[in-house]
Amino acid sequence: MALTEEVLITALGNEGQGVGELSSGKKVFVPAVLPTEVCDVEITSESARYAEGICVELKTMSRDRILSYGNFVPGADLAHLSYEAALAYKENKVRNCLVHLGRLPEQTVDNAMRQILPCVNPLNYRNHMQYRLVGGKLCLINSYTKMAEDPGNPILEYHIFTKIRTAMEGVFYNAPTNLFEEIVMRGSERTHEILLEVVSGINDAHEVIIGNAQKYIEATGLIHALAAACKEEGFRLTGLTLRISSTATDKRTRGGKRVLIYGNDYYEEILLGHKFRIHAGAFFQVNIPEAELLYKCASRFTEDSASILDLYCGTGSIGLSLLLPGQKLLGLDTVPEAIKAAKENALLNGTLNATFNVKPAEAIDFSNVNIPEPMAVIVDPPRKGLDQLLIKKLLTVKPYKICYISCDPATMSRDLATLVGSGEYALEQVRPVDMFPWTHHVECVVLMLRNNT
Repeated sequence: MALTEEVLITALGNEGQGVGELSSGKKVFVPAVLPTEVCDVEITSESARYAEGICVELKTMSRDRILSYGNFVPGADLAHLSYEAALAYKENKVRNCLVHLGRLPEQTVDNAMRQILPCVNPLNYRNHMQYRLVGGKLCLINSYTKMAEDPGNPILEYHIFTKIRTAMEGVFYNAPTNLFEEIVMRGSERTHEILLEVVSGINDAHEVIIGNAQKYIEATGLIHALAAACKEEGFRLTGLTLRISSTATDKRTRGGKRVLIYGNDYYEEILLGHKFRIHAGAFFQVNIPEAELLYKCASRFTEDSASILDLYCGTGSIGLSLLLPGQKLLGLDTVPEAIKAAKENALLNGTLNATFNVKPAEAIDFSNVNIPEPMAVIVDPPRKGLDQLLIKKLLTVKPYKICYISCDPATMSRDLATLVGSGEYALEQVRPVDMFPWTHHVECVVLMLRNNT
């Protein structure tokens, strides 16, 4: 018989789970419960340091709870927490990471911390959604049950995506198929362009998969149905691609072979007055109004620099958005397709003072970087944070300013422990940004200034 114990929840963990204490004194992590709530917890796993459990009965309810327990929203692991309380949680989360993981002095952190920027519109803000196709339905994975579920009344996706989902499900209902296992939707509410991708995980020859997919799409009139759904809402279907992701790595990284089925393999977005062409598979911010707020925070820090070095530059959205006349920009990324898109975006905006190269950030040779001082360095690394070799090079070269943009306060704090802890840089400003409402994720822009500047 499973062990059950009454627990008072006292805090929220880094991943949004409730944290309480067992009678033994051991911490227990319980998903979907909130501070001040008392619940009966069934222990599901236990280690020497902590335990994990599930709430089997909620006995008292937090005043910050806005959904009854068990009413989970797929893809939104904090949908049960009021928006104001979620903002406070995220701001406190960033501070705690800096103090406890980054081991930075509390006064230093408090002097640098700025109030979190709330989302301009916290509902239906996502311009990029990935759905699991199950029984003809486009589903999201519930972070608590780990099951694929109908999004129901969606709070994350663009409204147009709801319309497209209905159209696609109509086609799949009338013509069931096991050709596809995922659907990816991307688009812009500013240019009214939509780019869709169907994903196949079948382990057949690519030629066979492509041929079967093309026959299915043509026979069912899928493109016509999608274009009509878009047009009805004032949007335009710019393209449909097929991605073949038959290996575990391709599924995890959303890679594999891409084939253009219809139109173009990109859509266009407008951010801070700049036009960007976003190709299928390319990274781009999912919340455009909030990304603009984040970039404006960074721009106030780079505007007096002669040059900007944009590491992990992707399609160039950050560097090109921040670049001013008279400044020079150099962007680096390891993905050739991303650099190709960055160059394309520079031309699209008539930007002549920007250069982009395919190169790992940590492989940069600062002695050959032909951009003028004072130089501001922007880093927007993946979730795992900065490469240690790059940190070592930054501390050797000591650029005038470093702007660190992060989607993971934990790895960011680890990197700041080295950069700021070295004594070479002062922590000027930490600004949390609510890029992902109703989830435990939080974006940050951190500004560091070289000491003795």
